[in-house]
Amino acid sequence: MNFNESLRAMLHFEKPDQLCQFEWGYWPETIERWQREGLRGDRPWEETGLTHYHRVPVQVRFCPLFEEKVLSENAETRVIRDTWGITKEVSRESTALPRYLKHPVENLRDFEQLMERLDPRDPRRFPANWSEETRRLKQRNSILVMGEIEISFFGWHRDLMGVENLLLAYYDQPELIHAISRHHLHFIRELYSRILKDVAFDFVFVWEDMSYKNGPLISPALVREFILPYYRELTSFFRGFGDMKFILDSDGDVSQLIPLFIEAGIDGMLPFEVAAGMDIRRVAEEYPHFLIAGGLDKREIAKGRAAIDRELESKLPVLFRRGGYLPSLDHHVPPEVGWEDFQYYVSRVRELYRQYGRG
Repeated sequence: MNFNESLRAMLHFEKPDQLCQFEWGYWPETIERWQREGLRGDRPWEETGLTHYHRVPVQVRFCPLFEEKVLSENAETRVIRDTWGITKEVSRESTALPRYLKHPVENLRDFEQLMERLDPRDPRRFPANWSEETRRLKQRNSILVMGEIEISFFGWHRDLMGVENLLLAYYDQPELIHAISRHHLHFIRELYSRILKDVAFDFVFVWEDMSYKNGPLISPALVREFILPYYRELTSFFRGFGDMKFILDSDGDVSQLIPLFIEAGIDGMLPFEVAAGMDIRRVAEEYPHFLIAGGLDKREIAKGRAAIDRELESKLPVLFRRGGYLPSLDHHVPPEVGWEDFQYYVSRVRELYRQYGRG
């Protein structure tokens, strides 16, 4: 059984002999540390026997992108306009989150002016060697994820407008929110109608990041009004192509939103951020048919073998017995995690799966 077969079994609550195991990402500083500690190259999954995930080489955002420009700079920071048309201040020293200054959409007129860049039929979205790429993808033993940032009805809007402007627009410019959503649903349908003729994906990735430590950024009532109708159309469209599983990504405390997502056809979530109070054991008990990915505290994995054992042994037996669980940390692997500790963590997950997870 290869990784793809193992993942498909897990997504249907079966218990494959081989665990499909991969992490959602690694901070650049993490890879740099691991290289100093013995990692060869920049692909930790190859040395630890994990698989990895990737996406089709199609331009799914603006096409053409904006030209990136440096608008001003000093010894510590730069102010740039990025390829998404966002003006932001970035650090010269690290990959810390930038300070956002201006986004491309403030009103309906701004959005309408972006239509040239949001044409789903623009042939420039596809590489010249698309046929060759699709043949290669059919032979993969890695995870092919449908969607990056573009399958989204909060995160997409947030990147166009900025979080504060978006939150105000739900009340001050609801027509703008719906205009973006209607166009976005059309964009996704048109783009993936072509892609799905040539490519089969392992699951659909819905990207939102719509919660923080204390709960969702918008109320469940606003989710029901502005997001759920589009989710229902989205999931219905994709399931017309076959058996599709939808996994939604949001940081923060998503407890209030899980029932709404289930109602709209979402099958599971990640990463279940422990620092925001998310406990995958509780979620598994409350929603026995909901797919769970992540939920292992990245902070504990940085504390050495005893802490790693406590974290894994407190959660994995319950989740592996239940099924429908993909083990991974609750976000990208941070640079506080050493290379030896990461390798130990990977091996302990496998040991516990052999003990509790096999059918």
